[in-house]
Amino acid sequence: MTSKTFETSDVHRRLLLYLAEKSLAGEGDRLKEYTIGLEAFGKPDSYDPKQDSIVRLQVGRLRQKLTTYYQSEAATDPVLVTVPKGAFKLHFEPNASEPAARPEWRRWRSPWLWRGISCAVLLWALVATVLLIRSHRQAPRASETWTPELERLWQPFLEDNRSVLVCLGTPLFVRFPNFGFFRDPRSNEWQEIEKSERVMAARKLSGDRPPIPSYGFTGAGEATAAFLVGKLLSSRREIQLTRSSILSWQQITDSDVIFLGPPKFNLQLQSTALTHDIVMEADGVRNLKPRPGEPEFLEDHLAPGRTSEGETHALISRTAGPSGAGELLILAGNGSADTMAAAEWLTQPWHARELESRLRTPSGAMPRHFQVVLKVAFKQGIPVQSSYVFHHVLR
Repeated sequence: MTSKTFETSDVHRRLLLYLAEKSLAGEGDRLKEYTIGLEAFGKPDSYDPKQDSIVRLQVGRLRQKLTTYYQSEAATDPVLVTVPKGAFKLHFEPNASEPAARPEWRRWRSPWLWRGISCAVLLWALVATVLLIRSHRQAPRASETWTPELERLWQPFLEDNRSVLVCLGTPLFVRFPNFGFFRDPRSNEWQEIEKSERVMAARKLSGDRPPIPSYGFTGAGEATAAFLVGKLLSSRREIQLTRSSILSWQQITDSDVIFLGPPKFNLQLQSTALTHDIVMEADGVRNLKPRPGEPEFLEDHLAPGRTSEGETHALISRTAGPSGAGELLILAGNGSADTMAAAEWLTQPWHARELESRLRTPSGAMPRHFQVVLKVAFKQGIPVQSSYVFHHVLR
């Protein structure tokens, strides 16, 4: 049995199976948020539902997916499975959209008959659910894409039940009504815009029209990076796309987040308490804790008169979430091509093979958190060559 609605949602398939087993075993009324967190999501005993809303979040999404499933794929299924609001016990009932029963059925009033039918319906629902889960578990998982090296590189994002958010960095543009859009590369917050001489000059040209902030654009490299990451992860995890301008701290706390683009476009990264060894600056990469033989600064170089050609640097950073829970992955650079190059190193098997070999510790272990610096040569805004420079393991 297959379902397009649940095809890329391993979390919700497993959650549906868990709730079905408990409900049909007569334990549905005793299901609690804490218990589901421990048993279905692998949370530790210290799990606090008041601080971590993963169960409520995913049950709500499961409820939506079941609605979508019956509206788009299973309108004629004989059994309707729902998750009533405010409860975790599954509800099984005959599908009202099924064709009307034959008249002779109305004469069948035996309670034993209806109990038998109810048991058969419940058994069908359980078997169908199990087959759904099993079919997806046994289906090929793009083995030609998921090499052992990619598996190990992405393991932290594959082993938990948190949702995965891919966040596009959206730079701040200024819109002058009925005139056009303008961007000052040095200004990414509204307070800076109000002091920008370039913006003020553009305002005069527009006829002194009042500026309006706009976050409707992203770089081609960031868009390509989102495609590469999404193409890889969607075969294993359910992912969602968002923009840095609307990303909330609640989402960062509840999800694993992949940031794409310069930190100046992802303002949340500037205010986190995370301490990195290596940081992006306006014209290159700064090594705050240089080790023997490592440079303190790697400068970006653009071809004279050509902003779409040069040699720059990309920075891959994987750290724990702001509260110590979950994962943050940051693919950054001062140019759009840098973000694209970083994504290639985490999605292309040949790059992943080299990156994994570089990251392994002397004991052979794969570090969970690290930073990697890449050198990127690009033409027409496209990375044509990229190479490993150095990395730090974060502890």
